[in-house]
Amino acid sequence: MRRRSFLTLAGAGLTALVTPAAPAVAAAVAAGPRIHVLDTLPGGNGQVHALGHPGIAGGSSGNAPVYWTGRSVHRVPFPAAYGYGTGEVSAVNRHGLMVGTVLFPSWGHAVGFSYRQGRRTATILPNSLTANDVNDHGRIVGTGENHTAYVWHRDAVERELRSSSPFSSVWSAVSINNSGTVVGADGDGAVVWPAGTDGPAQRLLPTELPEGVSYAPAAVDEHGRIVGSAGDFFSDSQYETYWDPPYTADGIRVPGLPGYYNEGYFRAISPTTGLVVGGAPTSFGSPPGYPPGTAEFWTGTGPIRALPRLQEDGDADAFAAADNGRVGGCAVRDDVLKPVIWTGVR
Repeated sequence: MRRRSFLTLAGAGLTALVTPAAPAVAAAVAAGPRIHVLDTLPGGNGQVHALGHPGIAGGSSGNAPVYWTGRSVHRVPFPAAYGYGTGEVSAVNRHGLMVGTVLFPSWGHAVGFSYRQGRRTATILPNSLTANDVNDHGRIVGTGENHTAYVWHRDAVERELRSSSPFSSVWSAVSINNSGTVVGADGDGAVVWPAGTDGPAQRLLPTELPEGVSYAPAAVDEHGRIVGSAGDFFSDSQYETYWDPPYTADGIRVPGLPGYYNEGYFRAISPTTGLVVGGAPTSFGSPPGYPPGTAEFWTGTGPIRALPRLQEDGDADAFAAADNGRVGGCAVRDDVLKPVIWTGVR
């Protein structure tokens, strides 16, 4: 069966979203995760992809890069001459620096950008195609043209990331922690650039893979734990997977949610508390009663658990996790994809 993610389809009050120690959050913890819907641009759709500075979330709405303060949505500003840009805010650090990717209609390719609330316009990063993550020191990782990947600092290229072998090209750099560890992929597979070295990438294990099997890292936390997924093309499956430093052992698969057809993705991990989030998508051709796609979380022990939906038959997915138990993502209500934040996720 060929499965799809619903993302291909085009409460506790404001204090609970803004203040980590709010009484509303404590009540939510006791009652289990609570789901909160954020405002959107005209068109009504949206997704939360980033949680950083308290009270600031980032993502997309109306297909444009946006950020939220509490529940209020704001479009990331770009120079008027560029026209209307489509894209997303992918990450926000604890100082409020946002990064993301945008495509303007008159440009031949997407570009990465950085933005801080209050600035007149966002800044386009040189040599960029994407900007995927930023750490609390302001270092940004993403990709460039011709199979390159970079670390930017103060909106300038600081380092070009090297592949794991001279016969391979870098495909992606998706996450960076405060120590400077970067994860991504090159032509040989999933890789990590360990902190404290300017050398080439290190392959994530296993490296001897059956035909059709691949690994995709998604995020790294402050302890160096990497989360992502393992895919099997021929069985059309994805499995939640993680790696721990010093990355000398094979990635470990975590049993997915019951009732899903060998499909699940870890997409993010909180900086220090080990809260992992992601999604188990729905599928085409499913038998009656097959569950809709669901957002999920894992605390590092025990089973993966589902996060609440906006409606019983509505899809959901999760893309960001914070140390205070907030999770960012999206959920369907009345056939519209809504940007949401869950609180009290433990």
